[in-house]
Amino acid sequence: MSHDENFSDESNLLHLVVAIIALLAAPLLPMLMGWYNVLM
Repeated sequence: MSHDENFSDESNLLHLVVAIIALLAAPLLPMLMGWYNVLM
């Protein structure tokens, strides 16, 4: 049981990290694309 619980905790942590990265990256992507278009 403990192994399943640990796996669940790690999975939830991974999903949380991915969600935070997505929330931080989403606003930056249009800006990065804008700079790419300006430089090119």
